Amino acid sequence: MSPPEPFTIITRVPIPASLPPATVLAALQTYEALITPNPYLDRYERRPVELEEVANDPFFRNDGQNLQAFVVYDRVPIIPGVGSWATKEVAIPCVFQSFDHGVRCCARAQGGVTVRSSYEVRRREEVTEGPEPAVGPGDGDYELVDISNIECGALVKPFVKMRFSSAHLALLQQVVNNLVPSNEGEGDIAGP
Repeated sequence: MSPPEPFTIITRVPIPASLPPATVLAALQTYEALITPNPYLDRYERRPVELEEVANDPFFRNDGQNLQAFVVYDRVPIIPGVGSWATKEVAIPCVFQSFDHGVRCCARAQGGVTVRSSYEVRRREEVTEGPEPAVGPGDGDYELVDISNIECGALVKPFVKMRFSSAHLALLQQVVNNLVPSNEGEGDIAGP
């Protein structure tokens, strides 16, 4: 297996002016708001946090609280377009930690892929990296930002990069859509 090649992807979605940033933050800090929009989700379950997962990982900082661990089971298509019988179950252990303006999540997928994501509610001008989100009428001064550091082997890097950006854009948009009154978020992105 090739050695990990780290890279960073920043994804941003505007938060509508009608949606208080504190509401988005509270939803993020339930952790399930980030798990359940996954289109491949089969099920998930809580598990104990193992000390070695967090003790020597500088990603989990002292400013955090409420460590929780899950195993997320995805049903991933192995032959696209063939139907649900051509899928593979993938178990992804992950650990979440809340902090003042967001949530951290470290997920370790099969094939040596490790994703450390920070999901943050920020004022738009606080984020200087990454593409500008498409801002429309009714969007407020805040946005939901995902800063993900990904480690994976060179062989899977192109696939991970290609799928990751669109999947996380859809995830962030769905988190926001789930919090907006039913008629407000109708024109937004839904799903990958």
